[in-house]
Amino acid sequence: MFVCVLLQVLPRGVSGDVYNLADCLMQQALIGSTANPLVLNYLKHSLCAHLVSHGAVLRCIAKYDKLERVYCITSLLEFLVGIVDGVTCRIKSEEAVLPGAVVQLVYWLLQIFARTVLHYELYGEISAEQSYMLDQTCAVIDRISQHQFMLSMLYVGCHEEFECHGKIRDKYATIKGSLTNSNFTLSSPGVEQQLQQFAYIDVSHLDLQQLNVLPAEKISYCVQPLLAVEVLLIPCKETSYYVAELQMLQRLKRYTNTRLFYEIIRAGFLTLSNVADTSPDTMWGAFMFFKMPHIIKQLHALQRVPGEQPPPADYIPELVEALELLIQDNLLLDYMDTKCSCNMIEFLLNDWTKQQLVNDVHVKKFASQREASSLLLKKCDNGQQTPSNIIFIKRAEVPLSGVLKTLCTNKVQDMVNVLCQVPVGNSFELILSVATVDGRLKTFVSRLIQCNENSKPVPAELGKLNVTRSTLFDVSFLMLTSIVQTYGSDVVLSDRGDSFFEKWVRECMVERNKLKNPRQILALCDDSMVDELLLSLSKPEAAQLKPCTLSWQETCLNLPGVLHHVLIAWEQETLSSADVKSILDNIKRRLFSFSVCATSFLCAYMYSVRETELLKPLNMIQQFLAPLTSEELSSQEYAKERLALSYPIIRKMQHDVHPAPSTKSRLISHSPLIEQFREVWKTVAEAGHLPVRAAQTLESLLLAGGAAWLATQLVEQLLTCKYIRDMSKAMDIVFAVMHLDIEKSTEALLQYVVPPLMLRRQGEDINEPQSLVLARLCVYCVISCLETRSAAASSSLKKRSRSHDEEEQASNVAKLRKVIGDGSENSNDFTDNAAAGLAGGPRLASPSSTEVRATPLSLREPLQSSIQHIFGVFVQFVSGDELSPKAVFVYQFISLLVECGGERVAPVLRLLPANLVQQLLKVLPTEDIRVGLISRLYDLRVPGGRQAAVSDLCLWRNMQMARHSIHL
Repeated sequence: MFVCVLLQVLPRGVSGDVYNLADCLMQQALIGSTANPLVLNYLKHSLCAHLVSHGAVLRCIAKYDKLERVYCITSLLEFLVGIVDGVTCRIKSEEAVLPGAVVQLVYWLLQIFARTVLHYELYGEISAEQSYMLDQTCAVIDRISQHQFMLSMLYVGCHEEFECHGKIRDKYATIKGSLTNSNFTLSSPGVEQQLQQFAYIDVSHLDLQQLNVLPAEKISYCVQPLLAVEVLLIPCKETSYYVAELQMLQRLKRYTNTRLFYEIIRAGFLTLSNVADTSPDTMWGAFMFFKMPHIIKQLHALQRVPGEQPPPADYIPELVEALELLIQDNLLLDYMDTKCSCNMIEFLLNDWTKQQLVNDVHVKKFASQREASSLLLKKCDNGQQTPSNIIFIKRAEVPLSGVLKTLCTNKVQDMVNVLCQVPVGNSFELILSVATVDGRLKTFVSRLIQCNENSKPVPAELGKLNVTRSTLFDVSFLMLTSIVQTYGSDVVLSDRGDSFFEKWVRECMVERNKLKNPRQILALCDDSMVDELLLSLSKPEAAQLKPCTLSWQETCLNLPGVLHHVLIAWEQETLSSADVKSILDNIKRRLFSFSVCATSFLCAYMYSVRETELLKPLNMIQQFLAPLTSEELSSQEYAKERLALSYPIIRKMQHDVHPAPSTKSRLISHSPLIEQFREVWKTVAEAGHLPVRAAQTLESLLLAGGAAWLATQLVEQLLTCKYIRDMSKAMDIVFAVMHLDIEKSTEALLQYVVPPLMLRRQGEDINEPQSLVLARLCVYCVISCLETRSAAASSSLKKRSRSHDEEEQASNVAKLRKVIGDGSENSNDFTDNAAAGLAGGPRLASPSSTEVRATPLSLREPLQSSIQHIFGVFVQFVSGDELSPKAVFVYQFISLLVECGGERVAPVLRLLPANLVQQLLKVLPTEDIRVGLISRLYDLRVPGGRQAAVSDLCLWRNMQMARHSIHL
């Protein structure tokens, strides 16, 4: 009668949940001391007929609180055993109920378990009925723990039912205490672990297909190229920057500390093995000796687990293990020993003992292992080889400290003596390299600026003291200008510095990619001072009767006015070439910094005139580069040293504006960019690592062709590989090279390289395993770009300008001449982008103390627009009903993003289109997409995230059940 009434009341197509049908049936089934099997069978029939939802039934069972009725509870447990494997949702309204119902059901099961175990603890025994009920409880618990969909619902529900989840943990603690106190032996030995899983459910308990399975590699092809690029771009980065970069790489590659330390040290030796003993290459030696120990110490400190036994005080165990691995690389160490004419391991470790990275026992051990080889190499050398600069780098630390200490004094003569000794040989380059990587570059610059300020002429001061003060101004000015040329004013100077030198740099100095308007420079000149200076320079005899009263600073600022008058007079033939030469020689004879100031204006002037008008200012600059006679050199204090500083500065300024045709430059070349790229990539592929010169060439190609062009060429090289090992090796190097400008490279990859590549070439070479490797490259770049420092922090880490002549960029549109028609099928797609400046989820945990970089709450441009673009393309890729390589790529990208990024990619996952995952589920086998992936895609702390996750999980469940039923 009851069933007939319900059937008459329930309209067609309406769920019985609206009328609490499951609740009504449950009440009827549990009226007596035992359950009514007929009503329970009808309830099961209603579930199969979709008259009631699983969520409603589970919630009704969880509400039954008469736990003393053993027979009723046992019947409900048996009922649960029969329906757990089929739990799902059919309509949207059911999805909102199921997660909370599963949480309440688990709490109900723990209540039954706790009541039974507590009874045993109190009375020492349980009845047969209670024992059977406990066995059925264990059976249901086992079914749920083996059921990934149920676990995913429990995981989602715990983010909604906070109070009930807390009760589950409390109840588990009670059960654990009772089991310990009573020594009760469970028939199911794994049930206690399953209860712990329920109480502390985590996303790691949900299945996730691992795609980031890396092939076994004896050596890494990523650490050395990445460090080569980073040291090339900004050698004065803080230690924490490198630590964060290496931590990211360690997570992506799953390296242990031992493996990471080994790769870092090997990268240093490998790079040093192919650098020359020239100024820029001393930077790597300084990095090896001064920066690397701090990186290793910081990495070791951040990896310590709180509460574990503290490591030894005098050495790092993982570093010692890494050195054990390194000592086996005989070829590399033999080459380094030969190049440096010493036992490099011993030389390096002797210094590391002072920093407590290793102790004396380890030094003796590793030195003895290399002793025989080093002696044999020395015997073969017979002392004919010149010692490498690498050895002298370490010795430059003491002179640097001495220079900094002297600059703190007010003794003018002492400062002149010390600073003028620095340019001798290559000491300046060595000291500068050490100061850069040791974090003392800005200190060095600030003290030089203070020294330059203090060297202003004192009224009525004549004789030797005045000459000494002028020498101090000259040498400090030249050193500062050289440093600004090397690193860029953005890196080494303050934006609001009010010193003379900082103002001169901002308003008058020509820097790479920072042009100055010659009219604005001339506007700073004072007409009366220009006239006085012009008279003094053009007629030195007359000037002796009335000496020039201008200070050195005033002369620097007013020289552009003098040169402008000279240029005009020369053009109008009022002055002869001999007169011009005489004026220029007089400028150079006074102070060499005046030549630099004059050259800076002439370079700015050359930017603003026609090509036919360049000859005269070029000849004037060449006059500043003319050698001085021995008499002229001997007439000034430390003239030779100051002249040696001024010549490279003037040459570089000239090269920036008008490179010499004979100069061997990677940018000024008659060969197309594509040929230059293929040549350098061949070098990289043969070497198996990224030489410093190759990194510099690739940076120049990035500047010339743009990020989109370079990214296209790199991906093309990646796709030409046929074997997985070669592809992984190439991908590691490509990933490192993209850090030349990771933000723009990632933007180019996601917007201009991958989408057209997948559309045009799917099924050809964009298939397995190329598709997976390409997806991994994209994900690695996104994660690296995501983890870069905030805008405020990165503003102090701007790219420096390179100091080598052969690397300089000629500011000429002709550099793009070879991008079009270079033989690449994608060249036409990206020319406009390059010319336009392209060159140029889960729960959020609080940032861990072991991480240097915190996960940003939102994405910055251009990453956000790039992610939105690629996700929009993905929606198009999966819009059909057939499985295609494009759809597989979408799955690989999303899965790798979750697997490699974890909680850090939450800002990226927030941008997922609403229907992307569901559409992907319809075209991809459910065996590939698992609940662990879906559960990690959404922020379960918010209702919208939970709703989207449950919707996708239920679709996954229904499609899985449909495919299994068809299979059966």
